Amino acid sequence: CRSLPLHFRQNQTLDVSIISILGVYLTQGACAAVTVYTLSSLFTFEFNTSTKKYVHSFSIGMKIVLFNNATIVLSILLPAALLWPMSWQPGMLSLPAALLPTVLFSFLTFAINGLLQLTRPCLDGQVHLDEMGGMLLGLLPNVIAAMPVGYILAIGYSTPNNMWFVVLMMLPLLLARYAWKLYLDSQNAQSRLITAFIHSLEAKDRYTQGHSARVADYCVKIAQQMQFPPGKLRLLRQGALLHDIGKIGVADTILNKPGKLTNEEFEAIHQHPLIGVTILSDVGLSPEVLEMVRSHHERYDGKGYPDGVRSSELSLMTRILCVADAYDAMTSDRPYRQRLPHEEAIRRLQEGAGTQFDPTVVEAMVKAEHAKS
Repeated sequence: CRSLPLHFRQNQTLDVSIISILGVYLTQGACAAVTVYTLSSLFTFEFNTSTKKYVHSFSIGMKIVLFNNATIVLSILLPAALLWPMSWQPGMLSLPAALLPTVLFSFLTFAINGLLQLTRPCLDGQVHLDEMGGMLLGLLPNVIAAMPVGYILAIGYSTPNNMWFVVLMMLPLLLARYAWKLYLDSQNAQSRLITAFIHSLEAKDRYTQGHSARVADYCVKIAQQMQFPPGKLRLLRQGALLHDIGKIGVADTILNKPGKLTNEEFEAIHQHPLIGVTILSDVGLSPEVLEMVRSHHERYDGKGYPDGVRSSELSLMTRILCVADAYDAMTSDRPYRQRLPHEEAIRRLQEGAGTQFDPTVVEAMVKAEHAKS
C-alpha cells in the first residue's frame, strides 16, 4: 500500500495505506496499525522527478519522512481515541456492529491527515484554501471505495490461511492506487494547462501580466465575504484565471495600442470572450467556468457584451468576476491610461452598482478591501 506513493505536490505524497491501516485497526487496534505503518517506512520508494528513478523515501530527508509519519500516526490515534468510548472493540467484525467504526475511522483518518498535510502549504501560499478543499473533496469518493476493501482485508486476515488472502488482495490494492493516480494526473494536467494558457496570454499582452492571478484572488475574497459554498471556490478561481484567454486571438496592435481604439478595433476586442469559449470548449472545464469566460463583460442592466444578458441570467460566480475584473483593470496601468488610486476605483464600483455591477457583489468587494486595510 505504501511502497509506491503518488506525488501530488512538492514533498507531499499520497498512497492507499488507508486500506491496510483500516484492516489492521479493525482486527488489532490502533497501536498495531501505527506499528505496521511505521515499519512499512523501511520499504517505501518514491519517484524522483528530476532523475526519473525510484529512490528510497529516506533519501528525500529524514525531517520530511518524520513529518509524514507523524501526521499519519496522529491521523490514526486521534480517530481511535474518539471511537474509544464505543462498545465496539477491535476484532468485532460482524455487521452491522463494525459498520459505524469502519466509516467513522476511515473518514476521520482521511480528513485529519489531509488537513495536516495541506495546512503548511496553505499558510505558505503554495496552495489556496479552496484548492485544498477541492482536492480533499475530489479524493473522497476513492476513500469511500477503499472502506469496503479495508473491511474485506480485515475479514480475510482474521481467517485461517490469512496470508494467502493478503496476497490475493494485492490486485484490488493496485487498482485502488491506479484510480487515485488517474484522478491526481487529471487534476495536475488541468492545472498545468491553465498555467500554460495564462503564460501564453501574458507573453502576448504585457499589460495583463499578473492580472488573471490578481482577479482570481479578488474573486475568492469577495466570495468569502458572501459566504460562498466552499465547493464552488475552485471553479470560481479557474474561471477567473482563464477569463481573458480569448485575447490570444486579438491582434497585438489592438491590445497594446496606446491611443483611442476605432469602432472596428472595439468590435475585435469585444470578440475575446467568444474566442475564449471556443479555445476552452474542448478542454473539459465546467459549464460554469465557460460561462464566466463568455460573460465577464456583461452588465447588471443587460447592456454589456457579447450577449447583452441581464445579471439575473448569470451565475453569482460570473457577477463576482465582473466586479473583480473591473477593479483590477482600474487599478492597473494600461496602454491608454495610468492606474487609478484604490479609493477612486472603489468609488467607481459603487457608482456602477445597480447599472454595471451587482450591488451585493460591490458591497462584498468594499468589505473585503476594508478588511484587508
